[in-house]
Amino acid sequence: MGQNSLAGTTLPRHRPTRLFNPAEPPLVDFPIQAVQIDWDRLIAKRARVLDTVPAMPAYLLRPEVLTLLAQEKHPTYRLILDLMWTTGARVSEVLALRPTSFVDDGFDFGVLLKTLKQGPGRPSKAMLQRSPKRYVPILDHVLQDRIQSYLWAGQFKQGERLFPMARQTVNRHIKHLVERVGGRAPFAISCHTFRHSFAIHLLLHGRPLKVISQLLGHRSIDSTEIYTNVLTVDGAHFLDGVDFH
Repeated sequence: MGQNSLAGTTLPRHRPTRLFNPAEPPLVDFPIQAVQIDWDRLIAKRARVLDTVPAMPAYLLRPEVLTLLAQEKHPTYRLILDLMWTTGARVSEVLALRPTSFVDDGFDFGVLLKTLKQGPGRPSKAMLQRSPKRYVPILDHVLQDRIQSYLWAGQFKQGERLFPMARQTVNRHIKHLVERVGGRAPFAISCHTFRHSFAIHLLLHGRPLKVISQLLGHRSIDSTEIYTNVLTVDGAHFLDGVDFH
């Protein structure tokens, strides 16, 4: 009597809040949960990585990204930058978002991205239809509220693009934003810099390369391995304890 029934099947009164909900807490914390990162050291040594690793993409680190975001006052551009930074989406994928791209199933909030390779012009309707999708969770509650407020204020139709602009427009805005922040940027910063920064950020927090590859929408993990070169910043750790004499 204390439980709901459906076609003779007894259902629990409450659904678990997580898919995996062990009865007992784990004895040891999962090691990637707590990571201490010396951002100043990584920023200081980044030039060596970019100089010594062929084809290494330029990237920003968390304090630098947050500085840019803090200076962005335009709600539309702030949301675009937030989405590129927290999901690793290409700018073309962000600009293709519709209201239905965001998913809230009562357990998790996230975005369905259509994997679009960077190319000239706006993706065609046919390209959008045949593009594979990938789901990226968005755990930041402040960003969740910003997305929902933007959707409510915009009163968008179901198939309407949230950001009807070209990626060149976003790149120009980023250039002006960097100029407003002041100081000399270590390299040219574009939309794609945020995507690279997302990948590096996850890697520095010990997330598996396979997962990072899937979140980025790479066809092969080989495309993602380039980011592991950032670990050469602290290459001495790999030689620590190895005696040669």
